[in-house]
Amino acid sequence: QRVYGVSFPSAKQLKSHLKMLEDAKERDHRRIGKQQQLFFFDPTTSPGSCFWTANGMRIYNRLQELMRAEYRVRGFEEVMSPNIYSAEIFKRSGHYDNYREDMYGFNVEGQEWFLKPMNCPGHCMMFGSQPRSYRELPMRLADFGVLHRNELSGTLAGLTRVRRFQQDDAHIFCTEDQIKDEVSSALKFVFDIYSMFGFEFTLALSTRPKKAIGNIELWDRAEQQLREALDGTGKQWSLKKGDGAF
Repeated sequence: QRVYGVSFPSAKQLKSHLKMLEDAKERDHRRIGKQQQLFFFDPTTSPGSCFWTANGMRIYNRLQELMRAEYRVRGFEEVMSPNIYSAEIFKRSGHYDNYREDMYGFNVEGQEWFLKPMNCPGHCMMFGSQPRSYRELPMRLADFGVLHRNELSGTLAGLTRVRRFQQDDAHIFCTEDQIKDEVSSALKFVFDIYSMFGFEFTLALSTRPKKAIGNIELWDRAEQQLREALDGTGKQWSLKKGDGAF
């Protein structure tokens, strides 16, 4: 069992901290969601999975309608991919070796299967399902599919850390020389949506990890275009060396 303690140099600072904690309780989305009958969680029947009420779904659907409209304006096409896959697709994508502990697996007719934790492999299957021409690029696929991730019970925190969720997820298939423009457009997309709701955020570039797949030279060239796209925003950003996904 862990015990945490916080000390303050003065009574004034302690009072300020306690007030901040009280204010945080008032703003806690879990309390507000239950109070306004929008959503709730049950730690016994399905921890980390949200129960959306009719009131909550009205807001949820309006947000999804907004994102669908924005996707259309920005040249994205909405698709739908399966919720379960055999282990083979994750072995090919690299998720099996690098992410398996965070996935929900089960047995189907003696074979290993998983609930999808992300849409990447499915979108790659869609892109590779037929011969493609460079004239089709960039191809932007968007998906509101249900995802499941095996998060540790101690990390679950309302809607901010869950095991079952949907996200306005998209993947862009493009040529190497289109990376900068596509990332710049994606960042503009983020800025527009976040500013609409008054969200504040920071920017960071996570570079190639030690355990990475693919061609190192291609990684380096792609990272350079990401740097240029971030510089083009005119906003400050930080570098997280080696913190990128495989």
